[in-house]
Amino acid sequence: MIKFIGFFYLCAMRVAFTGHRDYSGTTNEKLREVIIALYEVGYSTFLCGMAEGFDIAAAEIVLSLKSELNGLKLQCVVPFRGHELTMPNRDWAERYKRVIESADEVVTISQTYNVEIYRQRNDYLVDNANALICYYSGKARSGTGYTVRRALKKCIQTINLYADSYQIQFFG
Repeated sequence: MIKFIGFFYLCAMRVAFTGHRDYSGTTNEKLREVIIALYEVGYSTFLCGMAEGFDIAAAEIVLSLKSELNGLKLQCVVPFRGHELTMPNRDWAERYKRVIESADEVVTISQTYNVEIYRQRNDYLVDNANALICYYSGKARSGTGYTVRRALKKCIQTINLYADSYQIQFFG
């Protein structure tokens, strides 16, 4: 069981997810434990950028915990209307639709696609969260890399589940 004591501010209530699209579910149990531990210290709203891979898998875990954790909420942050139609894998598109239907709130960044839309979505995630859970391999040229670097620059507590033993970085 994971416990976080003394490092998180009780007034900080929102956690964002970011991770690679090739995520295969390898850390789902760790992710579940971290979500529960953060909930136990006061985090109740989880923000998902709705990309295939880690993002949607994380959202599904939040939804699976809602019956156990009173007040747990999922906010889906959709980059643009029709985003699921751009997903090459139909399984991810179906999972996307199920998550959207079960979310507590859906925020759509833009009604149409533009070249900056994914960066804008990632900025929204960081700007509206007090902590970040990521699945980040260290690959610099990726949306996940951009989001993690931006969160760390803003001194947002970041938990990386990519390694065998997860890493926590605390700032502030």
